Amino acid sequence: NNNNNGGGACTPGNHLAFQVVEYYSESSSCKVFPIRVDNCTGQVLHIIEQPAVMPCELPNTTPPQHPCTSFSVTAGGITCTNNGWNVSARVTFPEIYLDVRPYPATLVRWPTFVRNGGMPESSGSGGVNYIPNGGGSPSHPQVGGWQNLRLILTLRPAGPMFVTLPLVGDLMLSNGASQTIQWEVPSHPAVGASTLAGSVSGLDELPGDMPLFVGNGHAPYKLFWELRYREYEAIEGCLAGPNGNGNYNCGGGTGHRGITGYEWKSHSSGGEIPPSAVANLPAARMADINNDGTPDAYWDTNLTLRRMDDAGSISNPQYQRSWNWGGIIYWAVREGQGQIGWPGQ
Repeated sequence: NNNNNGGGACTPGNHLAFQVVEYYSESSSCKVFPIRVDNCTGQVLHIIEQPAVMPCELPNTTPPQHPCTSFSVTAGGITCTNNGWNVSARVTFPEIYLDVRPYPATLVRWPTFVRNGGMPESSGSGGVNYIPNGGGSPSHPQVGGWQNLRLILTLRPAGPMFVTLPLVGDLMLSNGASQTIQWEVPSHPAVGASTLAGSVSGLDELPGDMPLFVGNGHAPYKLFWELRYREYEAIEGCLAGPNGNGNYNCGGGTGHRGITGYEWKSHSSGGEIPPSAVANLPAARMADINNDGTPDAYWDTNLTLRRMDDAGSISNPQYQRSWNWGGIIYWAVREGQGQIGWPGQ
């Protein structure tokens, strides 16, 4: 390209180029109109109105099964990058909620409640203003160029919340579901409760030497992508009169086929990105929710525990408090005679 968009010198004159109006992926060929382009301004001086078909390759014209050339996956979220488009999008794992009572300590054989307080969706996006697939620039686009590209990632819940608590077992809580549990023994080093409250941030309501049961909770999420962009396309129609060879091929013998104008046309595509598509996915993020041995979702461990009052409210100021340890659940269990004071009592 010898135009002056970059500010450099150019050789006066013009050169032959091709305006692509259609791409045939099965044969890697294009339907084109030969054009004459000014070397210095990039302006189209003349269109040869007889189209031709020639071999060609148009990079990035068809979105792949998913548009990510690389991924970064952490407990915080997922980043998808497409190096060819110079675009990245990041979606964070949403905060999921386990509502609990009584907490952070309960009593042996005391009815203790847990509730799935919500598993919201999460979305994130990135974009770029112009991709010169067909050459050109934002102010002088060419056919095939993309404008206003947006890459959107969305995490959606794919199953219940899974909670595991020592000596209680595994719980599966669908969105909004609750369950009553109880412990038969106090949290004590003899039954595996070796972590002390004083070593855990946020448990200042408990004596520092109180042993804790340590469990965990997480929820499976599926990852989806959506690509939106506008493509600069030639409009082909019937022009009055003969073509350059004196032939008529439209309008009942009164005109010829040719380019009548150009337009920005909106496109979108999307789909799911399964764990199998992500190279080097951390094992802690692999969720096999149908137990077939193949991960089919991503574990969200952004778990926040919210304390409920006796009516199940999390907004009562006497009880209201929350904790988040990245999927870990600490719980103290005491004998009845050692009951600690609860808020408001």
